[in-house]
Amino acid sequence: MRRTTKWNAPPIHRNKRRLGALKTNRKRVNMTRHILRKKSQTNSKIVRFAFVRHGLTKENTERRYISYSDVPLLPDSTEELRGLRRAVAHPSPLLYTSDMRRCRDTLAYLRPRDSRQAVEDTRLREYDFGMWEGLTYNDLKEDPQYRRWLDDSSAVQPPRGEPWQSFCTRTAHVWWEVLRNARESFGSSCGIHAERQECAARRRPHHSSPLPRGRVMRCKPSRMRQTYGSGLAPRPDVVIVTHGGVVRRLYTLAFPRKSFWEAAAPIGGGIMITAKQCARKWKFLRAERLPSK
Repeated sequence: MRRTTKWNAPPIHRNKRRLGALKTNRKRVNMTRHILRKKSQTNSKIVRFAFVRHGLTKENTERRYISYSDVPLLPDSTEELRGLRRAVAHPSPLLYTSDMRRCRDTLAYLRPRDSRQAVEDTRLREYDFGMWEGLTYNDLKEDPQYRRWLDDSSAVQPPRGEPWQSFCTRTAHVWWEVLRNARESFGSSCGIHAERQECAARRRPHHSSPLPRGRVMRCKPSRMRQTYGSGLAPRPDVVIVTHGGVVRRLYTLAFPRKSFWEAAAPIGGGIMITAKQCARKWKFLRAERLPSK
């Protein structure tokens, strides 16, 4: 009688088949990720936000604390806004302004043709100094509460003034609204044009500034710089004319790791934030100084 033996494939062969299937699946997954990444990069948009501080007032020259007082600009203050006017010369940006007269007049000079289309928002007002309104450092330096406020403004508030948390909340709400409107207003065609502008701006030399680096959502940090030496500098898509405290607060909302006082907010100047919008997320890439004169 002939003896037969049943042959079974060694386990190593089964393992090879499994490894082959795993490699095939990994290739498919990697290819899918590559396609999705490429699609997201194609649909990404570059949007620039200009945070502008209003022009010079008489109270600014006297170094007084001014928040809710509706004071006008000095008659010759617009002469110092010429450089800023060229920097925000975008064909059709989204415009926002505080309802204070000094901000509205600044925007009217910067954007004379379309300033009336700006959104006036009371949430863009300066931090309310309460009973310290109109006073100077010399008037308050002997006040113990004022000294404590200088040491920690988040824990101490001015008499009848605004709590720091309230100021942070209202500015965060208006910032989220600006981001939502920017996402809805600028389409992919604007993003493609902005990408080309971005590449051109990177190839041009720029002047570095001593201000700090900003980093948000795994983006490469970059120093706040000024790139307005030539007429080819990028223009902002969103212009917000407000006050010094709000400019610094918006900067820290874009770059949470940075301090409130690290942002440069000179009178008649400001900051331009470059951001990339992918799907429903924003990546804030860098901050640049706007010319103050």
